[in-house]
Amino acid sequence: MATKKTTTKKNNDGAIAVGIGAAALAAAAAGATYYFYGSKDAKKHRTAAASWAKGLKREVVKRAKTLKTLDAAAIAGAVDDAVALYENVRGVSAQDLKNAAKELKREWKKVKEEAAGTAQKTARRVTSKAKSAAKKVSTAGGTKKRR
Repeated sequence: MATKKTTTKKNNDGAIAVGIGAAALAAAAAGATYYFYGSKDAKKHRTAAASWAKGLKREVVKRAKTLKTLDAAAIAGAVDDAVALYENVRGVSAQDLKNAAKELKREWKKVKEEAAGTAQKTARRVTSKAKSAAKKVSTAGGTKKRR
C-alpha cells in the first residue's frame, strides 16, 4: 500500500505583522525626533510639550494633596481626574496624554513624596517664622534703657 504524503503550509502572518509594527514604530520615533529636534520650530514644540506636561503633573500633585491616603490606587485616581481635564486641550495628542498618565501612575511614589514634601516644607516654614517672631518679641520686651 502506498502512503499519501501531505504537505503543510507555514503561516508567517505573525512575523510579517511584527515586522510591520517595528517599522511603524521606527518611523514614528523618527518623526517625533524630527518634530522636537530637527524642524525650524523645534524649540517651540519642546516648550509646548514641556508646559502641558508640567501642568498635568502640578494638577496631579494638587489633587493628591487633598487625598487622605496616598497609595497607588488613590494617586492613579488623581492622575485619571487630571488627565480628564487635559483630554480636550488643543495641541495635546491623546497618545502623548496616555503616555504621560502611564508614567505618572508608574512613578506614584515620587508623586506621593512631592505631595507630602510640600506639606512638610510649609510646616517647617511656618514653624521657623513663628520662632523668629517669638525671638523678636522676647528681645524687644527684655531690654531697658538706664537713665
